[in-house]
Amino acid sequence: MARGKESNGGCLGVFGVVLFLALLAAIPWQVWAALAGIAAVAGAIWLAGAVRRTVIARRQEKAAEAECAARAQADELCRHRIQQYGEINATWLERALAAVQQVAASEAARAGWLGDVDFSADLAAITAGFDRSAALRARAADLQRLDSPRADDRRLLAEALAAADRLDASARGRAELVCRCAVEAGLIDRSLEQERADARTAEERTALHRELSAMLYGIEAVPESADSVSAADRVMARVAGYRELKQQIARIRE
Repeated sequence: MARGKESNGGCLGVFGVVLFLALLAAIPWQVWAALAGIAAVAGAIWLAGAVRRTVIARRQEKAAEAECAARAQADELCRHRIQQYGEINATWLERALAAVQQVAASEAARAGWLGDVDFSADLAAITAGFDRSAALRARAADLQRLDSPRADDRRLLAEALAAADRLDASARGRAELVCRCAVEAGLIDRSLEQERADARTAEERTALHRELSAMLYGIEAVPESADSVSAADRVMARVAGYRELKQQIARIRE
């Protein structure tokens, strides 16, 4: 009995395979060609998308690597400046460099309101001042480490430190002036933006005045006709008539 069922199942399986192959053979070759074309197009689209995703991912990876490298280089340069000039002078130099970038990127500079925005001479003067100050302080520290200091040592040390202070003050003053230029450039940018906003408001006001004036003129030019009595007016007139009729009936009954 079980052997018969297995034989019948095998026959049905073979019949199903033969039927499936027969159905495939009955499909015209044009249909197979169309299916192959669709599959080829779909494969090409998928491959193009995969390549595009790979290229975008690679570009993003390179951009992230470049950003990390630039950040690391900037951090290293900042540490070097702090070590060379001291934290305060290094901070002033960083502020001046950032201010120069802000001025260059401002609309005021691009529109020519600021004239020549080449701050290379200012940055060179700031850097030179801090360099000379750092060199003076380093040599003064060497002199201070000598044993048995003498009066002329102390005098020369005081003069060197005073000169270094003057160099620092001069360089910081120029750096502060550069930072003020960035502040003023930002104020001009905001002023230009406000002028554009005011111009847009004036244009919108003019358009609204023109449109409203035309609407008001149209309303005044068309007189209200006698036929324009509303339904509410008619209903209220009938209500008044009804009440008057009721009053007359009440008086007659009295």
